[in-house]
Amino acid sequence: MTTNTTTDPLSSIPQLIHHQTLRSPALNTRTWSSQPHPDPRTPLLATASSDKSVHIWDMRSWKLLSTINGGHKRSVRCVGWKDYGGYMTKKRKTNETDEEEDENAAGKRDPVLLATGSFDANAGLWVWNRSHNSGSGQSRQRLPGAFDDDDYEQERDFTNAAEEDENEEWHFSTLLTGPDSEIKDVKFSPAHYGATLLATCSRDKSVWVWEEVEPEEWETIAVMSEHQGDVKCLAWCQGGQTTRKELQKRLERRQKAGSSTNTEQGQEAMDVDTTNGPSDNGDSDNNEQLQVGSRELLASGSYDDTIRLYHDDESEGDWICIAVLTGHEGTVWDLKFEPYISLSSYTPTTTAAEILADWTPRLASCSDDLTIRIWRKQLNDKERVERQSRIEAAKLESRTDLKQPERQQRQTGFSGPLPSTMRVSTSTETWIQESKLPLIHLRSIYALDWSTRTGLIVSCGGDGLIVVYREVTSPTTITDSSDTDITMSNAPSATQYSENGDEEDILPKLKTEWKVVAAIEAAHDEYEVNHVCWAGICDSRNGDGGDEDEGEEYIISTGDEGDVRVWKVPSEVLSGV
Repeated sequence: MTTNTTTDPLSSIPQLIHHQTLRSPALNTRTWSSQPHPDPRTPLLATASSDKSVHIWDMRSWKLLSTINGGHKRSVRCVGWKDYGGYMTKKRKTNETDEEEDENAAGKRDPVLLATGSFDANAGLWVWNRSHNSGSGQSRQRLPGAFDDDDYEQERDFTNAAEEDENEEWHFSTLLTGPDSEIKDVKFSPAHYGATLLATCSRDKSVWVWEEVEPEEWETIAVMSEHQGDVKCLAWCQGGQTTRKELQKRLERRQKAGSSTNTEQGQEAMDVDTTNGPSDNGDSDNNEQLQVGSRELLASGSYDDTIRLYHDDESEGDWICIAVLTGHEGTVWDLKFEPYISLSSYTPTTTAAEILADWTPRLASCSDDLTIRIWRKQLNDKERVERQSRIEAAKLESRTDLKQPERQQRQTGFSGPLPSTMRVSTSTETWIQESKLPLIHLRSIYALDWSTRTGLIVSCGGDGLIVVYREVTSPTTITDSSDTDITMSNAPSATQYSENGDEEDILPKLKTEWKVVAAIEAAHDEYEVNHVCWAGICDSRNGDGGDEDEGEEYIISTGDEGDVRVWKVPSEVLSGV
């Protein structure tokens, strides 16, 4: 691999730690991408392979569980799991034993549904057959991953599928046909959307949206053909998931970190009230899972160097393109909406309620032009008024000097929790480039992912590099050359935003920058890295999304040689998140 002959910009950066290598069972095959199941209680990893199959791995033992084949005539290019969202809302009752909880959950598990896209121009839907793998002597069936470590092999045994026909283990539910060329990406809509949707994109320059109208019955509801080249990637806007309690804990940790030392802005941390104000409903409201900033929005990236955004316009009765993002000077290979509510741009005095009222997800993209860019939406007049009303209501909610009747009387605007899904208010939107990440890659950047747990971004490309980036609050002075992190200081500060009349800054905002915090060269030896993603495994049995349940998060890379490699982020990097 060719590197700079001068100073290596990665020489002082912590290296990713190699954890596992998953070998393809077929020789001389290329693996295109891997996707972990979105439910952390279901530790399954699916890998798309050029041998017309999909390999399913167990992310606890890192063993091959099964191989799905027989549905496609050519290479499987992409895979995607359906997220049913059961882990988001699951709450364990305090008076319920483990056995009672398991019995109540028996028979109520969400299906395990996988979508595949192939070079044969078709998309397939596969459903795991629970009855196929019930195991001898079991009285009930469990979802993969919902088990104790002590009874791992007894509760879940996928490996006995070798003795039976594999088609019985994975039922080929539906074949979706229509596009004229190879399928490049498949993405299920988030669980909290109003309908179960599947988006596919193709080399024929089209984006298709399908809806499940009945179980295992799908209809085409939209075909968008605005792109002038292959459509390479798709992303749904999911928003950020949190609870008021979790956000409050993060703010408190931030205060404690700033109380002993000066903050990165050179100011002493202030001892402020960052609570959400009094609550009539006690702690239950603080533990409620909130989907912040989500709306039914689909993004696509293309060989024509552009990104397009679509939504279902009720007035038109159809899906329409509402924005075109230009700026890349090469193929847009991958896209991700921000899934993590970052605190980096908020001042120490900003309350949790104000953050929940203000935060909206950004969009990250990577390209042949060797850049990763962050985009954000500009508010129109109506949206600005609505956000201002929400923030003013949040400020009143956080005031402890007001009694409840007085607080309600002053809340003339929006009050209460944010809706789970906010629809686009107009038929057109304006998105602008907020920043570029540090220029590290030497060849095309094929994939990126934005961590839902830490807000870290990971990228990979044709140069064999895997790079991890973190957004931090900028210091007031330029980082000196002794700093071991690589910085990117081109984002405007809060003062500059205000002087430019940026309507986004309803709340005071701090300047942020992106740093390279970890990397690995030649991640797949001399081969290109085709795909990279984050994968989290839930350690706790109940897996309700609390901090104590999160377990470990890995980086999964998929290489041109056919291997899937598993990486850990160094502890010194995670300690700063």
